[in-house]
Amino acid sequence: MKCFGFTTTKTLKQFKKTTMKKVILFGLSLFSAFTISAQCLEAVTGFGNNTSVPMYNIEGTVEVTLNPDGSVTLDLGDDFMTAAGPDIRAYLVNSGGLSDAQLTTTPIASLQNVQFGLVGSSTVPQNGAKSFTIDLPAGNDIQDFDKVFFYCLQFDQFWDFGTYVPFTDATCSILSTVDQDLNAFQMFPNPARENVEIVAEGFSTVTANILALNGTVVMEGVNIQENRSLDVSTLTQGIYLVQLTTPEGSSSIQKLVIQ
Repeated sequence: MKCFGFTTTKTLKQFKKTTMKKVILFGLSLFSAFTISAQCLEAVTGFGNNTSVPMYNIEGTVEVTLNPDGSVTLDLGDDFMTAAGPDIRAYLVNSGGLSDAQLTTTPIASLQNVQFGLVGSSTVPQNGAKSFTIDLPAGNDIQDFDKVFFYCLQFDQFWDFGTYVPFTDATCSILSTVDQDLNAFQMFPNPARENVEIVAEGFSTVTANILALNGTVVMEGVNIQENRSLDVSTLTQGIYLVQLTTPEGSSSIQKLVIQ
């Protein structure tokens, strides 16, 4: 059916440059101290995929941002336009290898998706600027998503979709790390739920700090001996930074995902 008709908080401690040999990315940049880096942003392009009902096609600016706290923002620009409908919703979608032609006939419920929210309805004008920010549910990896769908959920009616370059370690500093010389550190399992094994070959003592992506220290000064376990059961789901430091002052930061 066509869908016509309606118009415990501590800040990150400073590190001296002399203790570092390389800049650590992954949301951190090195001045005299580490600070959280800027957001990762991708433009969504390639709209105009609804050949059956061209009036539904999207026009204007659409952008997806991965924020330092792991949330995802969809921004629609002032120039955003599409036809009116009773229940137009925006979705982040994993195309799963399907072609664009196949995607136009695939129900949204059959695709891995996360809903941003209501773009237009009988009471919400569909055109113009809007912004939606969501947290990805557990089990979803932002690197798997590559499409933004607009869909009339009430009538299960395809509206349009656009494509963006997926966020990866190579394209987004929040997800990327540059290894230091301390490559002897290993951490597994990752993602984790209750415990993480820290392997620091050649170091008898290592101190671990765990930080949220906004720089807040959520676990500090945990002494880790070689091949010992770190209890992370009290952490909520999300992405964290694990800072490992030796008594000599050498330091390494790695990403940890808590499910």
